[in-house]
Amino acid sequence: MARTSRSKQAAEAQRLRHRCSVFAAVALAVWLTPCVAAGQTLPAGIDEALQRVAVVAQAPASRRAAQRLWGVPLAAPVVVHDRASDTSWQLNSVTGATVPVTLRKDQPPANTCTLIDGVPSVLLLLPLPADPDGLTTLLWHEQWHCVQAALGLPAAEGDTAHLDSEAGRTALRLEMRALAQGVAEADDRQARQHAAAALGFRALRSGSPPSSKRALAEEANVERNEGLAEYTGRFVAAAASNANAAPAVVEALARADASQSFVRSAAYATGPAYGILLDRWSPSWRSGLSATSDLPGLLAETLDVPLSATDLARAGDTYGTNAVRAEERERAKAREQRSAEYRQRFLGNDAVRLSLRTPSVSFDPRSLFPLDDAGMVYTPLTIRDEWGELTAESGALLSKDWALLSVSGDPVEGEASRWTGPGWTLELSEGWSFVRDAGVWRLTKAVPSSADRPGDDSE
Repeated sequence: MARTSRSKQAAEAQRLRHRCSVFAAVALAVWLTPCVAAGQTLPAGIDEALQRVAVVAQAPASRRAAQRLWGVPLAAPVVVHDRASDTSWQLNSVTGATVPVTLRKDQPPANTCTLIDGVPSVLLLLPLPADPDGLTTLLWHEQWHCVQAALGLPAAEGDTAHLDSEAGRTALRLEMRALAQGVAEADDRQARQHAAAALGFRALRSGSPPSSKRALAEEANVERNEGLAEYTGRFVAAAASNANAAPAVVEALARADASQSFVRSAAYATGPAYGILLDRWSPSWRSGLSATSDLPGLLAETLDVPLSATDLARAGDTYGTNAVRAEERERAKAREQRSAEYRQRFLGNDAVRLSLRTPSVSFDPRSLFPLDDAGMVYTPLTIRDEWGELTAESGALLSKDWALLSVSGDPVEGEASRWTGPGWTLELSEGWSFVRDAGVWRLTKAVPSSADRPGDDSE
């Protein structure tokens, strides 16, 4: 969950047919006996990390649980990336040697499923989660992304900026609190009451019915994508330790309740919760999923506990409605100030604006900030395009169509291929320059001379 990556190439990878079952059969015998490929110098910790991943990936209980969930093997090869040395490594499926892997220029390192040498592969960033359950959840989350297209559940983004509004956050936090009680409750009747309350709070989102319908559809997109992936990770992690997944899901909902941003991260908490409740009351729900499935909608179909507006208002006392509303009123005031600061940083006269053509982006889904029609602020952000790579640890603004990137300016320093500004670093590809023209910073590409053009034999 630490970071995610999105690009046209990643979307293409999701459409490819899963081709990793053969790898799993061959690799089983060699995953646990790594050795270093001849002539290679490994950064510290790579072998240890690969061995930890191997133990998790090849645990029989985990593999059985994953296949039981989805009916197909979840066995994509795994690559780990060391950010300090900017190198990637995996175990050779035949020899067991630790071998280097070269990522394409359009593949910013992230926890993701991506194409490596034409094969859908799990890419994990170091350091790995320290606790076994955290690593298991992360690995199988990403493994699910490698098979989701084959399951008829292609990757889909959702515009959930409404989850940063006062009303949206209030309704979501109450929904998560009701979900937590529903997941934890042993009594079936009371569990259904909590689940119905969660659905009622969800229906409050975005006010008027037309906009609410669109907003909830956008949330459903993210839940089908990240929510089902996280549900898979948590289900397999519980199976690996012979435990019940419910306590971990309840704990995740409690942590999420304190989040500063829900824009894209809410599904990491709500997806597993709806999955567990569907497992309880509709065990065959996964077999009927499609590219338009709505997890809360599926749950509503199984419940026979309608709540009136009066019932929902009364139920709100159970979930601390007044405290949540008061907290979100205060946050909304602070948000206005933060929004003004971002507008000054990214839309003011000193801002540096870079055009994008084929961007690949790595970001933390827990820290997004919608800046109205201007786009989304990502903190931190790594973005690659034909001109090179920009890393903005202090945040950057991406337009909604991902055609324009804005970072803070004044001062901007550097030369040749490396430039820095307040909280960001720019590394240029060969042939590109970063110049100030009439007070505006621009990226320019050198035009090759006739002598450098391929096929030009003129003297």
